[in-house]
Amino acid sequence: MGYDNLVLTVNAVSVIILLMLTLLLCFATRSRGESSYAALIIVLSTVPAAAGNIFRSLGLHEAALLLAPVAFAADLALMPLLWSLVHRAFDPRYRFTPWSLLHFLPALLMLVLFGASIYALPPEQHNGFVHHATTGGGTRLGTARILVLLLQLVGYLYVIFSYLHKVKHYIREHYSEPELARKVWVPRFVTLFAAVFVAVVVCDSFWPHTDAWLLQLLTVIIMGYLLYAELDTALTVLHHPLPAPEEMAEAEEEFIATEVHTPPQAEAGNSKADMGQLALYARQVAEYLESSEAYTNPNLSLKDVAKATGLSSKNLSRAINAILEKSFFDLVNGLRVEKSKALLLAKKERGYTLDTIAEECGFNSRFTFNAAFKRATGLTTSEWLKSTKAV
Repeated sequence: MGYDNLVLTVNAVSVIILLMLTLLLCFATRSRGESSYAALIIVLSTVPAAAGNIFRSLGLHEAALLLAPVAFAADLALMPLLWSLVHRAFDPRYRFTPWSLLHFLPALLMLVLFGASIYALPPEQHNGFVHHATTGGGTRLGTARILVLLLQLVGYLYVIFSYLHKVKHYIREHYSEPELARKVWVPRFVTLFAAVFVAVVVCDSFWPHTDAWLLQLLTVIIMGYLLYAELDTALTVLHHPLPAPEEMAEAEEEFIATEVHTPPQAEAGNSKADMGQLALYARQVAEYLESSEAYTNPNLSLKDVAKATGLSSKNLSRAINAILEKSFFDLVNGLRVEKSKALLLAKKERGYTLDTIAEECGFNSRFTFNAAFKRATGLTTSEWLKSTKAV
């Protein structure tokens, strides 16, 4: 297979798969979820360039020329769209406003300049100009695009991951497992997409023209992960429904009020009286969880425990962090793992499976159970069982 045929095949297959999966995700989520928005980001950043490559490979140069400005500018919209995705996922206040369009000015400007540059040239120079500009060599416009793209890559990724780091503590402290499962794919998706984007830029710098097929191939993999994440979330919510809408609304208001989290050590200070009070709270929480076995509820959140113990969510979070030196998420999962050990020992006698053990202990799936067990003990369930028999 020649290079032109390789480019044609990879781009054609990629476009078909991407469009089919995007339609499937949009239909499944009714175009309302973050996953459908993420799928549209992939399509916008990939399909115009892929379609242009297909038209050029087939000798349809006029059609390729019409798509060239859009394909040239689409990359510059990618990072602003990723930033918008993260805000949509974690900030209930986020709304797309006219001011948000400022993020897309570089893409719009490049679209206009590229289109004007093409049609200012004689027709016989069109293809040569498109080739040099899109590969970043031979034209000032192509060089400017690469520089803006690199600046966006560094700037937006820094802002995105700083924001994710800021909200990470709150998410792990306050969300129940089903709520966490609904959000955890977002930072993974952003990381995966950023890694692919960096890989394509690096590969194209050392091996020119790989952008004609590599990005399209890798984005199919990303779309596959996106579909998997949506199915996993749907199954989680099916078995363990999310809290009622009014409870979710309350949680969102609380998130807005405490978006910037102050570390518990800074709040507690060096006051012995304060630390003594936090120790009482921590003991009260531990006793409640162990006696009631509330941790077996997969929907359990920090707010639920705060209501049951009569403590504020803020004091509860501070006590768990400062005294127990754990997050609420790790505390609950630790208790679930301890309960699972007794059930694992009785696995054969009672006919338990790992799925039933996970469910009885409050995990929303066997996967999260296995991950929590390995994190807590350093062993898999089978390794732990072997070690207990050896003692």
